[in-house]
Amino acid sequence: MKNLFLLFLIFSASTLSAQDQEIIKRDFQTIIKYTSEMKIDDVLNMTYPQLFTVVPKAQMSTMAKGMLSGMGIKMIYEQVPLNLKMTPVKTLSKSSICLSKYNQSMIMEAADSSLLEMLTYAKMKDNIIEKLDANKVRIKGSSYLLAIKDSFTKNTWKYLRYDDENAEANSKILSKEILTAVEQMKTSL
Repeated sequence: MKNLFLLFLIFSASTLSAQDQEIIKRDFQTIIKYTSEMKIDDVLNMTYPQLFTVVPKAQMSTMAKGMLSGMGIKMIYEQVPLNLKMTPVKTLSKSSICLSKYNQSMIMEAADSSLLEMLTYAKMKDNIIEKLDANKVRIKGSSYLLAIKDSFTKNTWKYLRYDDENAEANSKILSKEILTAVEQMKTSL
């Protein structure tokens, strides 16, 4: 009887993990779709809520919607093979996490080429920059998205960019346990 119960527990745990993987994969594709359609508020609704302790959600929405267009910058997300890779869900002491790596490509166009240079400099760490003309560049590379389920998310999956350019903000809102686990997970992708 004990062996049967143990077998049931193992089967239940693997079923839940597979369900989580499917939820994360579906959510990931939704986030990519919303991002390419510039549906900023929809993306923010799927974002890890602790990020809003650094920058309030309303302010982040306003900045994302108005900043680029206000500066005369146009972004177009290109359809490229995502080549999505996901780690298994890892259970930590107070959370569960999963790291995804994917390909991304966008074209940025600006009336002011010096502003474009400044923006592309910030994106250089994880990306390849291809100059298309004086006021237009293609930025492509791999990006990371971290799925987190914990008490802050009311035990549902929420997401956070985990690229080098986000490291400072992430270090302010994620526990040392999560940061350490994610760095280990990155090596498997």
